[in-house]
Amino acid sequence: MASQAEDPTAFGWLNTTDHKRIGRLFISCSLLFALAGAITDLLVRIDLASADGHTILNSDTFVQVFTFTRDALVFGMLIPLFLGIAMYVVPLQVGAPNVAFGRAAALSFWGWLVSFGVLVGAYISNGGPAGGWADGVDLHLLAVAGLVISLLTGAICVAVTTLTMRAPGMYMDRTPPFAWSALVTASMLVVSLGVVLGQIVILYIDHRYGRVFLEGNYGIWSRIDWMYRTPQLFIYVVPVLGVAAEIMLVAARRWVFEPLALYFTMGLVGLFGFGAWANFGITNEGADIVDGLEGIVLVGLYAGALAGVSGLLALLGFTVWQSRKWPRPNTAVLAAFGAGNLVAVAALIGLIGAGVDWLQIAGRGIDGNAPLRSTTWVTGQQSLLIYGAGLLGALAALHWWAPKIWGRRLSELAGWASFALIGGGAFLAWLGPTLSGAFTEQPQFVYHAPNETTDYAHLVDASGAEGLSVLGAIGVIGVLAGLALVVLNLLVSVAMGNGAEAEADPWGGLTPEWLLDSPPPLGPAEALPELTSGTPLLDAELNGSVAAGEREATEVPA
Repeated sequence: MASQAEDPTAFGWLNTTDHKRIGRLFISCSLLFALAGAITDLLVRIDLASADGHTILNSDTFVQVFTFTRDALVFGMLIPLFLGIAMYVVPLQVGAPNVAFGRAAALSFWGWLVSFGVLVGAYISNGGPAGGWADGVDLHLLAVAGLVISLLTGAICVAVTTLTMRAPGMYMDRTPPFAWSALVTASMLVVSLGVVLGQIVILYIDHRYGRVFLEGNYGIWSRIDWMYRTPQLFIYVVPVLGVAAEIMLVAARRWVFEPLALYFTMGLVGLFGFGAWANFGITNEGADIVDGLEGIVLVGLYAGALAGVSGLLALLGFTVWQSRKWPRPNTAVLAAFGAGNLVAVAALIGLIGAGVDWLQIAGRGIDGNAPLRSTTWVTGQQSLLIYGAGLLGALAALHWWAPKIWGRRLSELAGWASFALIGGGAFLAWLGPTLSGAFTEQPQFVYHAPNETTDYAHLVDASGAEGLSVLGAIGVIGVLAGLALVVLNLLVSVAMGNGAEAEADPWGGLTPEWLLDSPPPLGPAEALPELTSGTPLLDAELNGSVAAGEREATEVPA
């Protein structure tokens, strides 16, 4: 069946089924939602910096803003941002004419957008976990379910594209690193977000009709909080490793000595990030997962993720070393290098925390202290992965693929400034709550009785946690400034057309998307490249058959 023709007018954005337009929509909206999440996170951290009670929020809104921040940063920014990049780039990388199930891909965006709007409405109407209006609490659960279904639909489209729509001659073990990382994340989202969807159904039925299991709405957050924590967060940032691999391999001008090891290490990170089976047992409500000998399982998840990330970085580092030249520094290279290493640091920090909790709860350490997973130590981990690895990885991807997505190069000066602000801000946003959780035992959240947040600040009065909370708030301000600069860079360079026009391959890329025009025209290509690997430009370069700047693709009918 012939593909639907794309309407080139502005109305075409509403009924598009083209992966390029859908990807741009995801990217643009998720960056705006990231600003909203960072702003509300700043409000929470400012409140925690006061020992005299709430500075900006009251006892009710503190809880709701706290939970909205997690919803916005994970379901509003982290997952959809990389889903949008994958939606645009992956079909080009594997030689597909479009993303699989184009109408379903469009539905995933519009469903996600509408669901996020409903989510905001639920919070505004005093809903959300611990909300005071029962129908608003139900509305929040329905909105989160809509977000999960929409993102699952988009993930399935990306996974099916990679698995079944590759160009003739390209096998799975020859796909580009980013396409493989997108497949890993999409596959793990299908098996993990499906769990939370079933859980939300149970929560909704209980709260709406029985209130037997939860005894009201206070138990909701403790049963879905694992979606916003490690190890689950590692699944969401696997594409960051794919971005780092793409850019580092271009810098080295060579492929890793063992390609299967590259794919295997990415798969390990996704596999050991699968914490959905542990359910809410990894929060401070369910100690059974980390009690006794069972605790070694949670430690093993972090250890496996750390092994995967370390192995991948070692492969990339050895490949760059083999090239005998350092990559030319630019925003994409610096941000990719920083993001990849921050994933490893986050895995190490998580391993330390899980080990300490296990030893303590199992009676092998000092008793009487709160488990780290119940303190702002968790907030530090979230900041490191979401603000650090996530936003820096997105910064690298946007600067790297901006020529292919919009046909314009982004400002390098603004890019370097964004890298400094986001990187430095993420470090402070991690350092403050991590030290506070480790040394002052500042609690992350009061689960069973959110009304007790009136006394939240007094729990850490004179402990030194206030100053560390100020440090974290300063970090979020830095992240917010860097994120705003990224959005401004896109507006000036792309929307206003001030960015330098990009040629087809401005970076000397290796993967198939750089064979196409920048940006490719709307709709499916009339002819598709016949590919035998995910790095045709590198193959041609090493074989000496095509000179740089004179590369052509062998084409077959679409």
